[in-house]
This record gives sequence, structure tokens and C-alpha cells, in this order.
Amino acid sequence: MFRPTDPQLSLMESRFLVSPDKRARLERSWAEAFRGHVLPLIDEEAFRDCFCDNNGRPNKSIRLLVGVHLLKEADDLTDEQILDALEFNIQWQHALGVEPADAHMCEKTLHNFRHLLAGNTRAEAVFEQVTEALMEADGLSSVRQRLDSTHVISNIRLLTRLGLFTETVTGFLRALRKEAPEKLAKLDGGYAKRYLDREGYFADAKREQAQRRLPVVAQDLYALVRAFEGDETVKGWTSFGLLVRLLSEQCEVTGGEVPEGPVKLKEPTEIGGTSLQSPHDPDATYGHKGKGYEAQLAETCVEGNPYQVITGVEVNGAHASDQDATVPMVQQLAERDLAPEKLLADTAYGSGENIVACAEMGVALVAPVQDPEAQRRPDRWEEPVEAATGATDTPAPKATIAQEPAATEVIAATDLPSAEAPAAAEGQSAPRLGLEAFTFTPTFDKITACPAGHAPLTNDVTDGWPPYKATFDVRLCATCPLANRCPSRRSSGGNRTLCWRDVKAATATRQQEQREPTFKEQYKLRSGIESTNAEFKGRHGARKLRVRRRVRVEVAIHLKALALNVKRAVQHHTEVLRAVRDGARTECPAPV
Repeated sequence: MFRPTDPQLSLMESRFLVSPDKRARLERSWAEAFRGHVLPLIDEEAFRDCFCDNNGRPNKSIRLLVGVHLLKEADDLTDEQILDALEFNIQWQHALGVEPADAHMCEKTLHNFRHLLAGNTRAEAVFEQVTEALMEADGLSSVRQRLDSTHVISNIRLLTRLGLFTETVTGFLRALRKEAPEKLAKLDGGYAKRYLDREGYFADAKREQAQRRLPVVAQDLYALVRAFEGDETVKGWTSFGLLVRLLSEQCEVTGGEVPEGPVKLKEPTEIGGTSLQSPHDPDATYGHKGKGYEAQLAETCVEGNPYQVITGVEVNGAHASDQDATVPMVQQLAERDLAPEKLLADTAYGSGENIVACAEMGVALVAPVQDPEAQRRPDRWEEPVEAATGATDTPAPKATIAQEPAATEVIAATDLPSAEAPAAAEGQSAPRLGLEAFTFTPTFDKITACPAGHAPLTNDVTDGWPPYKATFDVRLCATCPLANRCPSRRSSGGNRTLCWRDVKAATATRQQEQREPTFKEQYKLRSGIESTNAEFKGRHGARKLRVRRRVRVEVAIHLKALALNVKRAVQHHTEVLRAVRDGARTECPAPV
């Protein structure tokens, strides 16, 4: 039966059972700010459908359960620690509004509540509801935000390739010994001796031994799959499904009688990032940051806000690219009416496609794109220039990327019209202009001005490729000093036209913009989210989670992000509360 928290205060609360001095200190602490500004914002109605049976026992206070988990994730505590704190810590009791006699909770209640959060999107809903309530109560603006990802690992051990094979086979054999020991006894080849009775026989092998033992484990894996692929009972086991998945991802079945055996190990470069990384967390994937997951965090960065909050959270596999996370995050924020006017992100999020897609949703993506003129550091196997030539007097220039056209439909100019005079002085022809010299609308589907500042006669959408075309008055172009450098072409009608793609125009324009001081000045705020990532993974424990599987990882990440927001709000209100009380104390007349 659903029962909301009783708003009636009790005279048996902790603050009424202590001395006046302790009560005054308690009401100046973080507990008062949490009780007064956070606890009332928790909406319990989202959990009403979980307790629709009117004949059952009333639920534990949802406000208490959410508050306990927020305090838990604020300092990355264990269940045992939070139960002790609830039982004996007077600040926790005051913050949660419970009497000392009722400050008790069993561990099973915590597990059941987290099961409710993992059942659907309730954890995400709680994060969004409380965060938006905090923003409304404290007047936080979301017009400017920053986006970044951070790598998190579930509660798994980072296995080598041999360790992955061994652990997966061992897990299946353990399940077989428990559920069907007679089938294990019928197996030939001493599987129990190698994987169950002699723990570490394969997994603890040295590097030189691993190269010899890995093919042996692969043959055992293949033999077990073939032995039970016709067993209807065993086929339904999760551990057997992992055997089949590992075999398909890591091995090639050669078939026939060959010296190497019926299976051949794939080369590491042939194995995808979505392959199995641990039999204990099949959802974990592999990316350039390692095994685990990627947490996408969007955070406000408005100067007038008393504190900044995380507005959006998304959990992806470690293999997922940040390029693919930009638009979904903006869509998530837009659905909640929190879409920013400007979104700051690093180069991993910047591309012409993302700039255009965000602009279509009314968001200006302030993110650099790959610069074709950026210098490249030599790879470690490349011989330094001075070593190859024998020159030692002067340092050799760094290797650079071959001169290629910029990401535009035409050859992009590296200089603006202001560079025409030096080029002419050297007797060289000025470079042709590119799309970056034109002025576009925010969505880059229309041109508003050419390099000389003239507006086009028409902007059209064509059926061909490229899809956009602008027509310019040939009379203005005939007297234009930039006519010889302009990429537009004379059309059959006599005027000049320019065709382009929106993503190419966005890329070329951004490549030019990111060299300017104005762009660099507004982009400086992006680096602030790095400290948020460090705080999120350090104090709040997101670096190494205590849970496995993606659905539980998502619950943990959302609760930790909400705890970070709540902690910042509590710190702000605690400072305000202390300032008010200290100010009132100084205004009191001095005793006679």
C-alpha cells in the first residue's frame, strides 16, 4: 500500500532532545540545509504505482529512501555505513527528518528500492525531477552549458585475453557442476582438473606461457560448445550463452582435422569494441579509454548561477564515440526545456554534422573541429628529421599533414582577403577563397553575404548534389576585386552560382572561427567540466562502481550525479544560512 510521508513534525525529533547549544549548531550545519531545501523537493508520487496493492503493508517513506541514497552517494558510502549513520548520526536524523526511535532500516529495504529504480527509468526520472526543482527554486539558468564524457568501470576485474577465456569457461563449468554434476562427470579431457580443481592454472600464467596456453583454452571452449549445443537444458543457461558469444567473437572455426585444432584465434585487431570483456558484466565494452562504460555529463556554466548543476546524464558503452552522443544529449535537454543557447564541448564532439543538427534545434555548438593545417607529432617509429639528414645545428621542423583541401566543396583558402597584399608583393597569385569566406545562416542552408558583403539574389534547395545553391548578381561580381578568387561559377543564365553542403560549410566556417580570439575566449569555460569529472569520479566514487550490468550502472550514475547537484545546493544554502545567522548575531545589542 502506498503511503506518502507524513508532513507533521514531531516533538521527539533529535533537535528537540539535545541542549540549546547543540541545537543551534545543528541548525547551522549542512543537515538543516538538506532538510529545508532538498528533502521537500522529492516527489513521491512517481512511486505510487509500485505500491498499488491496498492490502499490502505500507511502504517505507520514499522521501527517506531517496534522501538516504543521496547522502550515500554524496560520500560514496557502503550500505553498512549508511545504515549505521542513520541509526546513530544525529545530523543524518535531522537532515532526513526522522525520530531517533524510528531511525532504522534493514538492508533488504535498500536492495528492494534500488530494484525499483532499475526496473525502468525511475532513477533517471528522480534525477531530472529533483534537479529541475533545484534549478527552479534557486533560479539557476541553463542558457550556457558544457558537455564532456568520463570513463567509469563497473565492479569487474580487468582481465587479459587468457584470463577472459579461462574465467568464462570456469564460470560455465561451475554452473554445470552445481546444476548437472552427472553431465560434468561424462566430459572427457580433464576439464574439472584444469579449471575447477587447479584454480589459476591458466589465468596466472606468465606472458611467455600465455601464448602457449591460450590456444589450448580456445580448443576447450570449442569442445564445450559442441558438446552441449544440442542440450536443450544447458543451451538456456546464461553461462553457456557467454561461451557461444566468446567463441564467435574471438575465434574462427576452421573445421576438419588440422594440426592447430578445429579453431583458430583471431588477431586482436579483428575483434570489435563490443566484444565480451568480462563474463561477470557482459554489457561492458572496450574503447580507447579502456574497458567499461562512458558517462556523458552536461553541466551549466552560467556566471550568474550561485552554483552549477549537472543537467543531463547518459550512459554509453566504452566503445561509443562522443560524436554520436552530442545530438542525443541536446534532444534530451530540449525535451525537458533545458536546451542551452550555447553548448561548449571539445573536439571529440565537434563536426559539421553536429554543428548543423544542434543549430536546427536552436543550440549553438561551440566546439572545435579537426583543423587540416594542424601540425602532427611524429609517430614513435618515425626517425627525427635531424637524425635522417645529419643536421644538428638547427632543430628540424615537425612533420605536418600533407596539404589537402579543407573540408569544403571548394578549395579552402588559408588566408582572408587581408592577406592579398603580401601575396601580391611577393609576385604570387592570391589563394582562392573557400566556403569559410561566406556568411551563412546558423543552419548553413542559406548564404546571407558573399566575401565582398553582397547578398545573393536567391537561395535554393536543389534536387541534385550538393543540395544547396545560391545565385549572385553578375553585375556586382563583374566589378568585385575578389572575383578572380571567388569559388562561384557563371551559370547558364548569366549570373554566378555557388553550390555547397551544409555540413561542409559548417566545418569550413568553424575551422576559421576557432583561430580567432573571440572563439577562444568563450571556449575557455569548457575546461571547468574537467574538475566536475574529477569530483564525480573522486569523492562520489564513479571511477570504480560497486555494481555490474548496464541497468545498475545507469542507476548508480544517475544517483551520483544527483548527489553532486544536491551537495552543491546544500553547500550554497549552508553558507547563506550561516551568513544570515552571523549577521543577525552582530546586529544584536551588546549586553550591558
